[in-house]
Amino acid sequence: MNENRQLYNEMCRVLTNYEGNGSEEKASAADLYDMLVKIQNRWEYLVTSSTGTRGILADWLAGAGPFMCKVKGYHYTLMRVRKNADFDYLYTQRQYNNTDIERGSKFEYAGIYCKRNGLVYDCQYAARDLFDTPEAQNARGVEVLLKCLKAAVRSSVESTIGNDRDNLRITELSSEQMLKNLEHYQEYTANKQARLAYLDNTNNEAGYQFIFRCDYRPEQWTEDSLLAYILDPEGYVCDEANKFINSHQEDMLSDFLEGDMVAAEYKELVENPLNPIHHVKRIMRAILATSAKTVTVTIHKDGKEFTFKTDPRELRSDCTSHYSDWNIVAADRHEFEKLFGRSAHYKPEDIVRIEYARSILYEKEVGGV
Repeated sequence: MNENRQLYNEMCRVLTNYEGNGSEEKASAADLYDMLVKIQNRWEYLVTSSTGTRGILADWLAGAGPFMCKVKGYHYTLMRVRKNADFDYLYTQRQYNNTDIERGSKFEYAGIYCKRNGLVYDCQYAARDLFDTPEAQNARGVEVLLKCLKAAVRSSVESTIGNDRDNLRITELSSEQMLKNLEHYQEYTANKQARLAYLDNTNNEAGYQFIFRCDYRPEQWTEDSLLAYILDPEGYVCDEANKFINSHQEDMLSDFLEGDMVAAEYKELVENPLNPIHHVKRIMRAILATSAKTVTVTIHKDGKEFTFKTDPRELRSDCTSHYSDWNIVAADRHEFEKLFGRSAHYKPEDIVRIEYARSILYEKEVGGV
């Protein structure tokens, strides 16, 4: 026998005894009060333990009229207003330690009830203890839903394009602004992107691989768009993906053409053994592999060899021209300035060796420039 049935039988017994039907001892007012407390406690348990919109609360959501309950010391009065055939808007009045609705107290918006799946979306703070777990409430919050939409549409578009420009309807750009942007990218950006790609690439032989990424960004929800997404997420995602593909043909082709430019720049710097970037990459990887706070660097500059200690942080980053002498320890920096001049710097190709704790982290290749 479950707890609800036991409580019901006990209530029947107390009421029967109170009326004196078939009992030698009538129940007292105290017995009735204890019975009411048990009923209240059981009612509160049913509300607070229901997951999502199941149990007593689900019965109310599926029905009509106001709903009252007490949870964690608060008395809730919930009301629903029909939005359309699929949705109701929920409103609540919450009173601390009161037992009834209060005149003059406002009802606050509490969330959206979807009749099709029985779930509450956009649950507000005023109703946080009523509908489902906090994790489930967050998962159906408007910001999370917007993130889910963005991720789903991007994934759908990328799957449709398949990293293949042949899946586009166009082969040339017609927009003058797009063509100007492409020229600007070639002049100012392609080489930088190729450099970053090379420094990040652990497999030099693999070369540069362009991967198309959709940059779809959804607009903030309107009332209609939010309800449409809740009602049919898959259909909404499909519509948004199709709209993006149809309206962004030139943008997507431009991405592929920019990828071609980066690939050409990447190939050029990889095939040029005199490019200092090869030293930079080897130095960066050698320093990234150690947690040393100070390393010993030996350089060969202006026909002179000099060894000093320095903070390795600068050596861990990309060096596009030269390293600063600022991170060289003070005593060695003074010697460096005496030897090479106050405004002198050292370049990646000047570094002969980097050591830490008697171990060689980096050594310039024989014949390296």
